[in-house]
Amino acid sequence: MNRTTESRPYTYVGPEQYHGLVGQVMAAVGITGSDSKGRVVVTIEEGAALHLSCVFGDFSSEAYLIRPERYVRDIKDCLLHLYDRSCGRERGPWGYLIGVRPTKLVHLLFEQGRDEQGAKDVLTREYAVDSGVADRLVAMAELQRPYVSVPLKVVDLYVGIPYCPSHCLYCSFPSRLIGAEKGAAVRAFAEAVETDLKDLRQMCDEYGLTVQTIYVGGGTPTCLPLDCLRRILDACGLFAPVREWTVEAGRPDTAGEEVLQVLRDCGVDRISVNPQTMQQRLLDALGRRHTVKDIFRMYERAKKMGFSVINMDFIAGLPGQTMEDMKENMENICKLRPENVTIHTLALKKKAPLFHHPLRQNIPPEEETAAMVRYSRERLVAEGYIPYYMYRQKYMAASFANVGYARPGTIGVYNIDMMEERQTVLAAGPGGATKFAKSDGHSLEKLYMPKDIDRYIQALPEKMAKRRHLCAIVYGGDS
Repeated sequence: MNRTTESRPYTYVGPEQYHGLVGQVMAAVGITGSDSKGRVVVTIEEGAALHLSCVFGDFSSEAYLIRPERYVRDIKDCLLHLYDRSCGRERGPWGYLIGVRPTKLVHLLFEQGRDEQGAKDVLTREYAVDSGVADRLVAMAELQRPYVSVPLKVVDLYVGIPYCPSHCLYCSFPSRLIGAEKGAAVRAFAEAVETDLKDLRQMCDEYGLTVQTIYVGGGTPTCLPLDCLRRILDACGLFAPVREWTVEAGRPDTAGEEVLQVLRDCGVDRISVNPQTMQQRLLDALGRRHTVKDIFRMYERAKKMGFSVINMDFIAGLPGQTMEDMKENMENICKLRPENVTIHTLALKKKAPLFHHPLRQNIPPEEETAAMVRYSRERLVAEGYIPYYMYRQKYMAASFANVGYARPGTIGVYNIDMMEERQTVLAAGPGGATKFAKSDGHSLEKLYMPKDIDRYIQALPEKMAKRRHLCAIVYGGDS
């Protein structure tokens, strides 16, 4: 999770082709939505040069952009520069990088013939990235190279389960509460996902696609009734054997021995045990509905049952959280030694209950959260963990990124593929995004399933037909 600045609206006036770019930049600095009062206005006028003017409250400025081949890059850089001037501050450690997937740029630089030092030079000189951040980005991309350099017909599979036992205070994911759902509705959902997966299996056979990883995410997949969970996992088993098979079992209150045994029986070898934090007062405030002891018990149970990789997620910057809390979290990690650890920073999203909750006032200052993230990185690296993938969120504060760490030999291939977007990811279930990677290695053909479960079930036949059509274009040569 990542922190966002206070949301403020803006107005854009100009060619539609630049509207999305301006929106991306505004979102990156925490300015979202529309504004009829003219407090934040971006205007672009076409002519012999591109005229860009900005109003940020009492600050206003303008610029003329004269390089048509660099209009997109120059608009972004100019807007960020003018915003910084309006605030009287310098660019942060990420410089002019605002994308969700910063390592994608490094892979592109490698493919343009630059070595590690050349890639670092571009990041620091052209994008004003801090040298330490540049070093970490390049090292991570170099680590990822063997995983992103695989045949085009080797693909990944994602299955979305939008059910949870309760809503966590910080979460904006549109999940349904399993306890409020009728049994017939859950069974109809499981049947639809099974149909979705069987169609994907037939499509893989027809076009010679090989699934290398399966990732069942949510929501909380393990909160499903056992018969529904097994039905979906059995359908996933149609793609076995695979290189890795992950299920998010992050809530200890949903993953008792019987549930974990179903996962093992079906072939799942990687799970998440996600405490987010290990202080009871914080878990209670967040609505997690489990105890710290439950986390230890579930971890011990999963180890005994033979899961090869266990991931644990932690969030920095939770309401009321202190540096001592994060140090305690890392002490527990060093004792348990899970194979993977992911460090997030809190994202204050409008659709999350926390956005309008009194506890919002207890969110630590950005500097304190940054210190928690820095401490976590230093402690994990000292313990032998390798940072192997990262992503940034659209509305995050300038200094933060979510980072996944792994002990040697336990890197999660799916996580790299999802972030770098070099491999096709097939998706089943509500909210799933199928992304067909094209032969140029950079562009994608995408198809999104409806997020709402009822709409997903209703639209499934049409969506499956469209997905097959896109697959035929990418892998069958159809026009």
